[in-house]
Amino acid sequence: MALIIPGIVFFTSCVEQPLEDDNRLVGPSTESIEDLKVSEFFDWKTTNEITVSIEGLSMNVGVDQRLSLLTSEGTEIFAGSHKMHENFQMTFDLPSDVDVIVMKYGAAEKSSEINNKVASFNFELEREVDALNVEFAELSTK
Repeated sequence: MALIIPGIVFFTSCVEQPLEDDNRLVGPSTESIEDLKVSEFFDWKTTNEITVSIEGLSMNVGVDQRLSLLTSEGTEIFAGSHKMHENFQMTFDLPSDVDVIVMKYGAAEKSSEINNKVASFNFELEREVDALNVEFAELSTK
């Protein structure tokens, strides 16, 4: 008897309802995709054309390394051999959420935020100046 009552409740409580009749999922039948109104400021694009620009060195230093361009998540968007004295510019169709491009050139790595659909790089290395060495150099010239 203890199993009969839960069995009856279990089998009689399931009532099949077709999805077409369920307005909670699909909305009223009078509304169609053409009836939807979207703000005039809504951007339907899921990708952006991003230009990556690399300024080469002003003189030929004879360096030719592997150049890789990646998203900040590590997805490679370009790879190839590049001479350090040559300029580089290429446009890529990237997902809209990409806001940083990473450039790897040999062992060097730089990041650039995308501003106005452009990521810009150069081959100049940023070095930290050691204040003690600067002071010492100034003292030795006197």
